[in-house]
Amino acid sequence: MIGVLVMGTHPEAITREREHRLFDASAVGLVAFFFGPLAGAILIAVNYGRLGKIGKGVLTVIFGVIATTIIILIKLNLERPWGSLGSLALGILFFICTWQFAERAQGKAVEEHTARGGQLGSRGTAVYVGIATSAALFSVFWAAVYLNQHRQIVVIGTKDQVIYSGIMATKADATALGNGLKSNTYFHDSGATVLLDKEIGSTTISFGVQEGVLNQPGMLSSFEELAREIAPTVGGLPVQIHLVGSNGDVEDISTVGEVRFDGSDGVYYAGPATTKALAQALGERFKSMGFFRGKGVNVMLTRHDDGTTLAFVVAVDGAWNDPKMVSNFEAIVREVAPTVGGLPIDMHLVNTHLEVKKDEVIE
Repeated sequence: MIGVLVMGTHPEAITREREHRLFDASAVGLVAFFFGPLAGAILIAVNYGRLGKIGKGVLTVIFGVIATTIIILIKLNLERPWGSLGSLALGILFFICTWQFAERAQGKAVEEHTARGGQLGSRGTAVYVGIATSAALFSVFWAAVYLNQHRQIVVIGTKDQVIYSGIMATKADATALGNGLKSNTYFHDSGATVLLDKEIGSTTISFGVQEGVLNQPGMLSSFEELAREIAPTVGGLPVQIHLVGSNGDVEDISTVGEVRFDGSDGVYYAGPATTKALAQALGERFKSMGFFRGKGVNVMLTRHDDGTTLAFVVAVDGAWNDPKMVSNFEAIVREVAPTVGGLPIDMHLVNTHLEVKKDEVIE
């Protein structure tokens, strides 16, 4: 027989798999079910590392972090019980995905490993990994909460301030908003305070309004226009605005948003009775009648308790004084009126600075 055994080495050691342990899909699934997708992803990454595929392991952990973050954010940002039910359903989905990924991506490698005499990682070790992952997530979460609670005020100038809150709000957002309000002369170092709240998919800006001013005609409209101008500082439209009385109660609510068509034409919408769906329907009507043709036409739709306003931005200076031009806009308003609740509609023709040059009620 040809062959030599190294002195002191048992024959089984030659055929036995190099001494490392891999976690099978059942261990990954167990940990993902009880401790979340990140814990399962870490076990998969450990396997990849021991198989010499470190890059895939890092990528798997990144996906685990993303999945876990999505679950946490949904739970924090949706009203109960929907937030809890939504995060639970998503958690179950991610558990199944993690378990099946471990089976499909590493099942064959684990089988070959055990066939060569390699051992599997124990359930106890897998659970320890899950506990450690949960503890780390818990620490990071409460550290973020602590920082959010203790760094939530930005002072603009010496007296004005933006108080920010919400899982998506940052100091940079609050600073940009404050500077935008200063540029629009809302902040002029008089001790004004504005509240910014950013959650997933929603941004709310709250303005304090003194008694006696709140119910003045056009007050809500002026804040809607201000919100439209400063929206880019907080991530863009839509933005919900709250007008808060001196007693701290929210007295008025409005949403300011936009719907774009063909990348250039657009409908801006505002008012408590206005929705994105209504603005979308109005824009589609404009398209069907040939008013929207991708040439940068902008219309503003506002619906308040006192009625509906359609404002058309007219780029040609003085066109609002042309009877034929005005007659054309009157016909357009009458044609689209059923889409936005019918007549009467207050028609505004405004210049590119949004100054009203023609105000007419169409009945």
